[in-house]
Amino acid sequence: MRFKFAVIFASACSLIIYFAPLAFAAEPGSPFLESSSDHFRVRFSMEAERDTAQSVLRQAEAYYIKIAEDIGYSRYEDFWTWDRRVVIMLYPDQYAYARFTGSPSWSKGFASRDTRVFKEHAIVSYDGQQNFLDEVLPHEIAHLMLWDYIGAGSTSRMPVWFEEGVAQLEEKEKSEKVFEAMRPLVLRRGHIPFSSFGGMTVTGEGDPQKVSLFYAQSLSIVLFLIQKYGKDSFYRLCAELRSGSSFEVALDRAYPSVFGSFDTVESRWVRYFDEQ
Repeated sequence: MRFKFAVIFASACSLIIYFAPLAFAAEPGSPFLESSSDHFRVRFSMEAERDTAQSVLRQAEAYYIKIAEDIGYSRYEDFWTWDRRVVIMLYPDQYAYARFTGSPSWSKGFASRDTRVFKEHAIVSYDGQQNFLDEVLPHEIAHLMLWDYIGAGSTSRMPVWFEEGVAQLEEKEKSEKVFEAMRPLVLRRGHIPFSSFGGMTVTGEGDPQKVSLFYAQSLSIVLFLIQKYGKDSFYRLCAELRSGSSFEVALDRAYPSVFGSFDTVESRWVRYFDEQ
């Protein structure tokens, strides 16, 4: 996420792949220790956390391959190498994470790219989270990969809900749970109306319940697009965004004669729940 919330629901199978042996180093003058793999570097605060860092690297490399395939980015293998490796910054606990990043209390981590604070692509989170490997890590890698794939201006062309929905696709077991949780809400029309949802963001939102609903609804719409109309159309949607199309134009080209407007997406999405 642009600012990550780990809702109570959780998708995506893990994939075991081989990657180069881990190298251990710390940058001169850095208070953090560091472990590296082909495409990632994990920074952590204590030697006792080195085994955890190695587990994070193994999972990150697996997600690197899977997420590229899920969004149709088949030529991603040459990115994030050498000095362009993604930095995974793990603070020792939630208190240190919130204190040094200014993140809201519900945040479990966030992705950042080439900012004043983080000069490289980075995932910032903290150690000790039970579901970090299954939820936070794949979610934030998906954000960075989606930004890279869509290219310059990606955050202005992609609505926040779409980006968060795609990122949540990678979280273990989340898709099924979200769909089950959203169905009774949609059937009684208790969802967020698309007229306000389309441009909605939860940055700075202090109500965890509102944040949870936003994330769950975001994922359910992305799931609807994939399950109802297939992966090829979804790949086309991402490819159209990559080519520079606005989201509305990309949606129309990827799903010709299906969605005349975002309001039509809502009506068909509601009908899809009615039919389940």
